[in-house]
Amino acid sequence: MFRRVLRRGTKRFTRPVSDAQWVTSLLLSVGQGANDAQKAVGVVAAVLLAEGTTSSLDAPFWTTAGAALAMAAGTALGGWRIVRTIGRRIYDLRPLDALASQTGSAALILGASLAGAPVSSTQVVASSVVGVGAGRRRWGRIRWEVVNEMGIAWLTTMPVTALLAAAALSAWRWLS
Repeated sequence: MFRRVLRRGTKRFTRPVSDAQWVTSLLLSVGQGANDAQKAVGVVAAVLLAEGTTSSLDAPFWTTAGAALAMAAGTALGGWRIVRTIGRRIYDLRPLDALASQTGSAALILGASLAGAPVSSTQVVASSVVGVGAGRRRWGRIRWEVVNEMGIAWLTTMPVTALLAAAALSAWRWLS
């Protein structure tokens, strides 16, 4: 849709597209924080309830603040690798492509957050970048080896994490 509207656009549209990207980046950040932080807060609240420390799933403020700080630290320390991969290695994004990707991703992640549905913001954004390349009918310019690597990582993360959690629980129970 963006492409059709701005098909005959000139360099005059560079500034409005750039300004719109700031807005969609803000919305994407808010959506990611609302969705990803709440998953961590939910896990901590469930553990506190299971331990008997609290009698409800209402999370104390320190869990929300801790999750926010952990997300900020994680993004600052390790997030740039993900940003580089999504922004440069999957498909060469033009400013209008990036705006379309950010708009779709922000809408989906914010909608999921409002609905209380946990989604992976990394998977949503990466998929939208592939979608932009497909929407331009440039299948050959999408770096499928990178998409394949990410897909394998996504598919193996859950079972590997489950096995690690089971091993950690066994070790924890043995030590207790």
